[in-house]
Amino acid sequence: MIVLVLGLVTLGAFLIGQFIERSVTEMLVESRVVQAARLRVEARSALEASLAVLADYQVLDGGLRAPVQGWGEPLAGMNLRPREGLKVRVAVEDESGLVSLPRLGANDLIALGKRFGLKEAEAARLADAILTWTHRDHSTTRLETSLRNYELANPPHRPPGRPMASFDELAAIAGAREFFFTAEGQATLLYADFVRNVSLYDFPAPNLNSARPATLALAGLDDSQAARVIAYRDARGPRAPGTPPYFRSLEEAKSLLGLTVPIGRFDTLARCLRVQVTVQEGGSSFHLTVVVAPTGVDAPASQGAPAVGEKTTDLSLSDATQLHYPFKLLAYEETMESAPPPS
Repeated sequence: MIVLVLGLVTLGAFLIGQFIERSVTEMLVESRVVQAARLRVEARSALEASLAVLADYQVLDGGLRAPVQGWGEPLAGMNLRPREGLKVRVAVEDESGLVSLPRLGANDLIALGKRFGLKEAEAARLADAILTWTHRDHSTTRLETSLRNYELANPPHRPPGRPMASFDELAAIAGAREFFFTAEGQATLLYADFVRNVSLYDFPAPNLNSARPATLALAGLDDSQAARVIAYRDARGPRAPGTPPYFRSLEEAKSLLGLTVPIGRFDTLARCLRVQVTVQEGGSSFHLTVVVAPTGVDAPASQGAPAVGEKTTDLSLSDATQLHYPFKLLAYEETMESAPPPS
């Protein structure tokens, strides 16, 4: 009898322990859902305020040209006080300072690959592989990048024949994945360089005021000319009194670099902006990233997403006609990093 009672007590203790553990897990999950919803509201509010600041700069300065105008950290000059225990940060990057991948032909892709350290033959193979993946009408004589290579894969498939929607697609491109990932699936240095300097969005010309060195080189500037542009933007180069450290027109760039520079391959306006919002509470962080295009200029196309103007998310920005923001929403992404559960 005593053994039976002890057995029942042990079983009861075990079941109670399992119940408590499951209840704690469910409460933790529910708590994270509630916290994510609360932080999402804060993040979207910060985004709304940031876009309002960007809109003001666009009107007052006649366009968004460089973060040094003051819009790189749009909330810095606002008297916004988040509630106690909350930290809010917003940073704006000019996506149009990167190389527009949909605009690159074979020669441009080869030049880009060589700049990142590939040999001529390797760069040519990489260019061929990317064009086979992104263009239906591209023909190749290479077995490693041909359609036959995809048909023999397991499972067999075909390249999509449209611009890349994500850099994750590089792992699926035959003849190119070996350059971007190791056999163990780890990203290579080339992958880091590619992601850091290339944009998946289609805009007509890179912004000279934020163009990376790789962008300047690919557009035809030599090292000396690129150095002069960077020095001018860093307020180290010669400028007329009262001239800001960015180019307000291509004519200003011509006076600095000379008439022989292929200046027509550049722009002086930001055509595509990446807005990153981070809201922290305790050990949890909510990240909101959107890509927007200022209206009134040639807007870039969104890749692998609904066409500009279509409803893309339940975000209030999708009702931009009611808010009268001079921006088109191209991409929306949010992630939540929760604090580790208590031991």
